[in-house]
Amino acid sequence: MSHANNLYFHYASAGASPRRMTISVEALARVVEAERAAGRRPGRLTEYLDGAPDGACFTVSFDDAHASVLAHAAPLLAELDVPATLFVPTAFVGTSDELLDWDALGRLRELGWTLGAHSHTHPRMGWRLYDEDEAAHRARLLDECVRARETMARELGEAPRLFAYPFGEAPDLAREAVAAAGYDAAFTVAPSAAWDGDRLRIPRVEGQPPPPGVSEARTSFSVVVPAFERVKILSEVVTRLAKQTYPRDRYEVIVVDDGSREDVSPIFAEMPENVRLVRQGDAAFRAGQARQRGAREARHDVLAFLDADVAVGKDFLWHLDWAHRHVEDAVLLGYLSGYNLHDLGHVHTLDEVRGQDLDRLRVIPDRSREPALRATFDHPEWLDDPWTLTYTGNVSLSRSLFERVGGFADDFVGWGLEDLDLGYRLHRAGARFVFSRFAIGFHLTDPHEAAPRNPFRRRAPTRDAFAGYLANLARLEAAHAGDPAIAAFAARSRADVEETCSRPHTVGIEWGGAATVRSPWHRRLHRVIPGGVPLHELCDRVAYAEKVRARSVYVLGGAPAEHGAFLEVVRRARDVVEWVAMRTLVYPFAAPGLARAARAAGVVAATCEVHAMRRDVHEAILGPDTFDAFRRGLDALAEAGIERSARVVRSPRAAAAHEDTLAALAAEGIRVDEVVEL
Repeated sequence: MSHANNLYFHYASAGASPRRMTISVEALARVVEAERAAGRRPGRLTEYLDGAPDGACFTVSFDDAHASVLAHAAPLLAELDVPATLFVPTAFVGTSDELLDWDALGRLRELGWTLGAHSHTHPRMGWRLYDEDEAAHRARLLDECVRARETMARELGEAPRLFAYPFGEAPDLAREAVAAAGYDAAFTVAPSAAWDGDRLRIPRVEGQPPPPGVSEARTSFSVVVPAFERVKILSEVVTRLAKQTYPRDRYEVIVVDDGSREDVSPIFAEMPENVRLVRQGDAAFRAGQARQRGAREARHDVLAFLDADVAVGKDFLWHLDWAHRHVEDAVLLGYLSGYNLHDLGHVHTLDEVRGQDLDRLRVIPDRSREPALRATFDHPEWLDDPWTLTYTGNVSLSRSLFERVGGFADDFVGWGLEDLDLGYRLHRAGARFVFSRFAIGFHLTDPHEAAPRNPFRRRAPTRDAFAGYLANLARLEAAHAGDPAIAAFAARSRADVEETCSRPHTVGIEWGGAATVRSPWHRRLHRVIPGGVPLHELCDRVAYAEKVRARSVYVLGGAPAEHGAFLEVVRRARDVVEWVAMRTLVYPFAAPGLARAARAAGVVAATCEVHAMRRDVHEAILGPDTFDAFRRGLDALAEAGIERSARVVRSPRAAAAHEDTLAALAAEGIRVDEVVEL
């Protein structure tokens, strides 16, 4: 069916930018010029609401609500008289300086842009999570679509009619959710503009020209797998690698056995010629040295490192190929479903994975990296220290880049940190860190293993169990002495070891700073995670509190009581600890019965964030008509029998009323725990 050439983009820049998926205004102007030269005129995606723009049109749209759209793309497109659409992931709005806030989105609409929804939290909609059946998956997708539409209606005064699927992925359940939420047209990402007429699966094509030098030839890969024991899991991993759909002459698999006591050679008896076994070692676990040996043996251009317990789907190498052909000097970080620093009970076992189509397997979120990745739309290059995400359980890079930084250091022994050391050196050498949720590996765990190599995963680890890890940490510090980023990482790591071994009295559960009422300093006072923290991550923290046998849980982060799972998580926490306390912005407890429900669920104390106890000053900071809800919430906490204390925020706007605030709190018997100076 003939229709418009729908071009989509993500970010814009004033000049050339090293950031991936960013188009300069000069290049964008050339794209528009080329479309017009081909005889196409600019159209609007809203034309699909009444039929479809014909094939003589082209359209322009951007995803993700990046600040650069208003700063750079909007002025150029206005000058060129090209209308455009922005698809907004509503949970991210205003959560960092990189992203537009609601006022900026309003200005964009005034400039004639159409605003559509891009879900609420930008998930891969084709992923069913480990704790979901089909009904739960369907409900989550519907919630994503409904919340995005309701949020835009509330903040902008108009509900969007257009939707764009995150990652361009539109499985049937996602399509059904979009329809049920009331959208009239929805857009995917496709390799071509061909369309079958389905208004809820309208294709868009990448508008940004490929970077110079992109090869049409497929990348050649040497997949390196360091192995030590765990023969059954290794067999599953290698068998799946041998059955890749990627051209066999364009990849090889090198398994480096680092001295396993059990014979691994039967695995390779009937493997194809591109899968081979290399032996080294003396029954010691030295993953870095084994990977280095595999790299020396490699014949191909790109090294893909996988752990011996990471199984991948049959199309895995195709996803790596796309990234490495499009991003020069890429360090491609793949997803690791089921990987977690601490074993919290949610794992992929060999029995679960064997014989299954991994594309249909339920995903256990990559807990260790998910918060940082979610906050940056999977762009680790936005981070100051992307090297901290370099897990060689699933990472690939060119052999030339690997050799340029010297490969793996030889002095790391046992479990941990040889990969971060490599990542650090790659970052300092100017490598471009790229992340892919499509290059996914499934981390397999033997639940019967008595002593996992990762000491954090042991049920009751002692300090002695961390001796090797701490020795590696000292080596990391010594190798990069004087770098404050390394020093900060080492301090956090030692604190994590100490907490894990010392059985902390209290475990904090951070809810991500989400709130509908925010001060101008909200992002300075709270660690804002777009959309708040998902339920499964909150429950992981409860499981961690149980693992380390904490006595209490402290709930914090914006307005946890606004989270739909607030009472459920509190109840779960109360089942494993002696008491639950929280920090709160107070106003949510103005809702009838919520404070009593919180007390019944297990909350015994609340630290209340207080800007001012005077109406005029409070509303000058938090907005009109906010003081009454704050006041009712404060009273409701007391009536429910929840002990109140205060965290007073002394800002320039509140300074004149500061002494009055302290006096009012004292008069009510509310103890001041902390004064935050802004």
